Amino acid sequence: MNYPDADTLIQKYKLTAYIIRRQTEGITNEESVLQPPVRGNCMNWILGHILNDRNLVLGLLGEKSVFNKTETERYQRESDPVTRFEDGIPFDQLLEKFDLSQKRIVAGLREISSERLAEIAEAGTRKEEVGALISFIHWHETYHTGQFELLRQLAGKNDKVI
Repeated sequence: MNYPDADTLIQKYKLTAYIIRRQTEGITNEESVLQPPVRGNCMNWILGHILNDRNLVLGLLGEKSVFNKTETERYQRESDPVTRFEDGIPFDQLLEKFDLSQKRIVAGLREISSERLAEIAEAGTRKEEVGALISFIHWHETYHTGQFELLRQLAGKNDKVI
């Protein structure tokens, strides 16, 4: 087994969800589109990008997506940065979709069998066991989760969340 069991995956997703919600607390739609002064993306784009990857997980779990095709295209890898409020989905709506994705991921992982975790599947450009795919996608989420701390400070929230 090259991946954690379902209970461990649930705990991992709960932890990143907690951190993301804490780091985005009190962020306005306007603050969510502030661009870092170096190459990178704003909170709005990063959260949308995380939701894109969560949709891959939802598909692997047999759960319903939280994005439609247009929303998915807006936040896919290499898509244009969100530089204005009008360029993306309002941040409060992204946060609602994030919460919904969290509920669906936890529900799907609670129901997944060890046989399903071991099945070979595809997500994006990767093809391997479902459990390994979900674990890799979560690792990618942790990478982007760390970016919220600096973007929170850029938005003027001079605090220490974690």
